[in-house]
Amino acid sequence: MREPKWESLINDASSFCAKHGIVIPEMDKNYHLGKSKRRSSSVTYSHHLCVEVFNNVIDLQLSELNSCFDAVNSNLLLGMASLSPDNSFGNYDKERIMKLATLYPHEFSGSKLEDLSYELDNYILFVKEDNDFSNLKGLGDLFFCL
Repeated sequence: MREPKWESLINDASSFCAKHGIVIPEMDKNYHLGKSKRRSSSVTYSHHLCVEVFNNVIDLQLSELNSCFDAVNSNLLLGMASLSPDNSFGNYDKERIMKLATLYPHEFSGSKLEDLSYELDNYILFVKEDNDFSNLKGLGDLFFCL
């Protein structure tokens, strides 16, 4: 989330500032804490905004989200995210999906877990090779491919 979203955020913020006549600091210039320009700093505006502001906010939001969900719910959400077709199934994680399946022992016995493992191997090979799946943006988009 940090890398691709940072670029998108900085582009949106720059566009907003330009539209409303707000001065944008030069991102490669040194950032000075407070009003004193005499104290030298090796930190650029870009680094300060990305690492010290943006990433800290993401960390705070993730901490808050983590405190809202127990381990089972977190595993459920991570397992579901592992099936997302975004970025050509870039989040695909067979182990997470298998872990998710073990939370449902009445649905997945030992032999069914073995079958699922095999089917997941086939699934990811099939969807990565099929061009119909290459531009999907979410789980809902899978419905329209069937």
